[in-house]
Amino acid sequence: MAPIHNHHHHADLITRRRIFIGAVASLICSPTVVRATSLMPVHGLILPIGPRYAGFCERLFYHSLDSNLRAGGMSTTLNGKIVPTADARRMVAYARAQGWLPPEAPC
Repeated sequence: MAPIHNHHHHADLITRRRIFIGAVASLICSPTVVRATSLMPVHGLILPIGPRYAGFCERLFYHSLDSNLRAGGMSTTLNGKIVPTADARRMVAYARAQGWLPPEAPC
């Protein structure tokens, strides 16, 4: 037993019983660490399988680029500047790969 000095009461003694009760209380009140998978099922990330969505304005833009490339002259503007032919070809190829434009017709 070890005396504990308390200013309000007489000296309290630490006993084995108090230590045991304190240890049991700390085990009962302690937070439990568990794996998240044991709390709820975890599913894998689902990625879109089909072609990505292009809105109406994007489809019009790609169609305009494709039409201008077929006509041989670029007049499509993006942010106030005429789109360079190389960039237009790259964007049209990307739109075709996504399925937003029909496949290129053979000549």
